Amino acid sequence: MAFSLMPGYDRINVVADLELVAAMRDKDLGDRMRTYPRFITGGGPDFGFAIQTGTTWRIGSAGGDDPYGARIGLASHLRVESRERETDPDVRRAMLAAADKLDPESGEQLAKDEWEIGPRRYRLIRVEKFILLGDRVMEPPRPTDVDPPDTDAALLQDHLIDPLAPAGVWEARMRLNLVDWVPPLPEPVPEAVMMEARHAIRTHPGVVLLPPEFNVVEFEGDSLRNITGADGPARARTNLAFHFVEALPRIREWEGDPATPAELAEWKKAAEQVEASPGPVFEVLGRRYCIVRVSRMMRLGRDGPEGPRPSDQERYGWPRNPQPQS
Repeated sequence: MAFSLMPGYDRINVVADLELVAAMRDKDLGDRMRTYPRFITGGGPDFGFAIQTGTTWRIGSAGGDDPYGARIGLASHLRVESRERETDPDVRRAMLAAADKLDPESGEQLAKDEWEIGPRRYRLIRVEKFILLGDRVMEPPRPTDVDPPDTDAALLQDHLIDPLAPAGVWEARMRLNLVDWVPPLPEPVPEAVMMEARHAIRTHPGVVLLPPEFNVVEFEGDSLRNITGADGPARARTNLAFHFVEALPRIREWEGDPATPAELAEWKKAAEQVEASPGPVFEVLGRRYCIVRVSRMMRLGRDGPEGPRPSDQERYGWPRNPQPQS
């Protein structure tokens, strides 16, 4: 069957009178764009899949580190849906056949990134991450950032991709600023990678903003490293406390050097300090930890969301344990 093109993929529906919560979020965005006027990359892109039904696209999942893993996630989704929700036997068989090719018991995965099965189209998607940067300071959570109510939010499950949703003036400015943005890459950058990035601007000129995620970074001198993260600022703080009382002891046990009672008591005290502080900056154990807001965006074209680029498989992952051909 023929699938519809995406309406308004290259338009922004600016609305003067947003509803109250949306207006507050747009004002927060404007304040942050003035204070943190530059973009830096938030790490490599995420990969997942989206589902088209009629003219509507929704995200199925967006938590994969590479296209290979995203195909495994799509295979899992197809198997669950075929078993629990699909009633048409022909469609069910097609879903299971696709899943077996994406996640075979033996042999190599079929590196196919789009499937048309019954009334639905499935496509692997690419999500870019970026951080707003001020005077050597990365953007913290905004006043209107709250933890989502469900645990699937981190994977953006069932998130509607709607380029024509009402947008405020500041969201429109942000999206326009991102149209020709190419995340900086470590030198040397392969020419093919840059060509693909420039090509994506032409083929997928629309940009939508997705819900953010929140990373906890540890500063040590002039260096920093990611410690943990979450889909909301409160959960990020809780996960940092968990890092001290659960993760560190387990790491030490795994290394064959169990923590002493004094170290366990010190880590427990650090976790209590984190939990008692609203954040986003924590000074514990002689180091500084910060919750950083990582924004997410997706490119859109006439035919829907952008999929993985040809170089993504090589740059961001490949089968770790490929199965031998049968």
